[in-house]
Amino acid sequence: MSLWVPDAGGGSRWAPLLRTSLGAALGMGVTSCLYLLLVIAGAPARPVVIGLEVVALIVAGAGSLRRNAAPTTPPSITAFSLTWVLAGAALLMIALFLSAFLTASELNPQGGWDAFAIWNLRAHYLLHTETWRFAVTSQPMGSHMEYPLLLSSFVARGWLYADAPSASVPISIALIVSLAFAALLGSMLSVLRSPAVGLLAVLVLLANPYLWRAAPDQYADLPLALFGLSAAAMLVLDPAPQGSPRYLTLAGMFTGFATGTKNEGTLLLVALAAALLAATWRGAGPRQAIRRVGFLLLGALPVLGLSLWIKIFAAPPDPLVSGMGKDLLHKIGDAGRWMHIAAGFFQGLPAVALILLALTAALLRPRPATERSPACFLPLAAFAILLAGDFAVFLLTPDETGWLLATALDRLYLQLWPLLILGGFLLLRRPEDFAIPAVTAPPPKAKRARRSS
Repeated sequence: MSLWVPDAGGGSRWAPLLRTSLGAALGMGVTSCLYLLLVIAGAPARPVVIGLEVVALIVAGAGSLRRNAAPTTPPSITAFSLTWVLAGAALLMIALFLSAFLTASELNPQGGWDAFAIWNLRAHYLLHTETWRFAVTSQPMGSHMEYPLLLSSFVARGWLYADAPSASVPISIALIVSLAFAALLGSMLSVLRSPAVGLLAVLVLLANPYLWRAAPDQYADLPLALFGLSAAAMLVLDPAPQGSPRYLTLAGMFTGFATGTKNEGTLLLVALAAALLAATWRGAGPRQAIRRVGFLLLGALPVLGLSLWIKIFAAPPDPLVSGMGKDLLHKIGDAGRWMHIAAGFFQGLPAVALILLALTAALLRPRPATERSPACFLPLAAFAILLAGDFAVFLLTPDETGWLLATALDRLYLQLWPLLILGGFLLLRRPEDFAIPAVTAPPPKAKRARRSS
């Protein structure tokens, strides 16, 4: 991570946590793809996997030391006197989350249905070259065998290291991803805005009950959301006014990992590319907009190419995609279907978390227009595009919409939630902006000497 973008986070004291969180997401994506390629190539032996990863780690570490950027001094701001209260509340929420996670994982170590029947089941097939095609077979070997393989590959890699398909591996992965998720959002906003804003964002993130359920269920929506947030982080952290190719290609790489995690990752790539195109076009013109999107797509290309190769040449057809064209005009023209889906989207909102975010926005109030850059609007633009795309999928799906709203909507909101929080806090003022600076008393005036008569 530090090898490619050594100046991420600048000289902020939150920069190490930011780089660690991004490094966790990058490491998960890179090692998953490397292991999957080794399985396909017929060399998934433990010495080969460990040897390649150790060499890559040494090269990255040496390059990081050579490219260590000079630390920049962050701008000083007036301290918020209640930051310690927010820190205590955030630590309490994290402790409660950990307790709930460990309790749920102890009661159900196999995770939710999707983890048991999709991700972890396919990981068993990825342990050996001779069986990897069963992970994408059209035979009745499991559920949704057309789904991407990145998460299953990471679980299989963990089992290879553990020398056994232990339930502790996917549980540990879910826990690490959840903590990296919260750490990334909090540290990023602490760097970009202030520590108080970062702590508030963590509180709002953990106020979403869907996160508390999805983490012990070991669903792929959490890694997908982590990759999406990491990609957005690269776009808003980019210090170059004209757009740094390093930040843009790394953002593209994270979106590529998202496409390899779930089918919704492809929509995430489209949403971030469209949001980046619109934001740059408005601020810097069409030429710069096309250049930045080009670097983003260039970073996504390797993993996207691997995912497309598996989908085209190995995996069975996706019934969701193949069934969308059936009765297309009837679905689009059915007003009742529109109303039913819209009502389901509204009823499925995480009410408590949204109320907390709205109250925070009402208290902090928007930033002045002079302080807002086009990049501040990018996460919200991507959020809006994703929400519209998800609505279109629900509208055109061949599945029964009531069942889909009941089983998939909460996980879709979990994918969108971090982008909404990030975009919201980038457009709001900081608690530090309301601090009253200390007033120094003026020096006493010297008394005039009396004029002698």
